Amino acid sequence: MSVHTLHPPFVSGDPQDSDEALARAARAGDRRACQAIWGKYASLVQRLVRRFFGPGPDHPDVCQEAFLRVFKRLNELRDPAALSNFIVGITLGVARNEARRRRIRALVGLGLPDEWPAAPVAGEQDEARETLAALYRLLGRLSAEDRSLFVARYVEKMELTEVASVHRMSLSTVKRRVARLGLRMNVRMRIEPALLRYVGLLGLGGMR
Repeated sequence: MSVHTLHPPFVSGDPQDSDEALARAARAGDRRACQAIWGKYASLVQRLVRRFFGPGPDHPDVCQEAFLRVFKRLNELRDPAALSNFIVGITLGVARNEARRRRIRALVGLGLPDEWPAAPVAGEQDEARETLAALYRLLGRLSAEDRSLFVARYVEKMELTEVASVHRMSLSTVKRRVARLGLRMNVRMRIEPALLRYVGLLGLGGMR
């Protein structure tokens, strides 16, 4: 099933269309439930992918792959009420795999690891654009897994327990890795003029 065919999304307005109800119905093969899941979570998936890869064109192939995997792996969802975190985990996993593929392609000369907007942005947005560019230059130096942890914790501002859940790591491991990641990024941000104002904020839970 191609998610490109799911427009407009099915929305019944029925209060019974909770995550749990939608997950159970989709697992039973209800295409209308799949449409409702797409309609409910498409913006979340698109936002995660955009924040993972940075400014530039949308990444429809990555978003589509994420939803295809969600529907394919619904039987692995132990708690149907936890559909949202399930989708976040799969989306970040797909993004990590894509980042690794792009890095390999860049190493062998088949493309760039990241895409950046070519059109100039004037006025007050110039500063914001440079800040984003500087941030994603730093993120581009991280491993795919560290980049995923950064997006989940510092951009999406997920709780540590949620970060651990979607990355299938223990809470102690996530605490240790996120703390090291925050320290490392703070050090690297000191050499990026556009990011100097954010130095120290990672330790507070995220960039504001």
